[in-house]
Amino acid sequence: MDIKIFDNVLENSFLEFIREELDILTWITQQSQSTSSKTINDLFFRSSQENFFSHQFLYNFFCKKYNLTNKFLRSYVNCHPPQSSGGFHNDDGDMTLLFYPDKNEKNKGGTEFKDGTKVDYKTNRLIIFDAKILHKANINLSNEMRYSIAWKTLR
Repeated sequence: MDIKIFDNVLENSFLEFIREELDILTWITQQSQSTSSKTINDLFFRSSQENFFSHQFLYNFFCKKYNLTNKFLRSYVNCHPPQSSGGFHNDDGDMTLLFYPDKNEKNKGGTEFKDGTKVDYKTNRLIIFDAKILHKANINLSNEMRYSIAWKTLR
């Protein structure tokens, strides 16, 4: 399975800027689409970020740094409250970039792929994978919100 993991991708000052920006976002409630028995633990929040200059800048930065040639489709931020998780799903587009900005990474759950591959939540980590690969957010066992920034792309 083609899953690429990159750590320490941003300088601390820019990472701190991204974290501060999370405090001003507008959120809408979402529910995991692929979970058969809907519970409160399937609820999370999403904020669309196509118009945020910083998120477009981040995408361009990652493309240049990791030699990516895909075309930007859309981006958003997911926020999973404590004890919430997601169900297995694939993404639209061809490739997904997923970034973990949280300062505290302990017990945030990470991302699990249907084949059993697990990628731990680690501050300043970028995961790049084929959008058709089934994946989910594992349960957030911390007492804090768990943020991830996602970019969907086309070949």
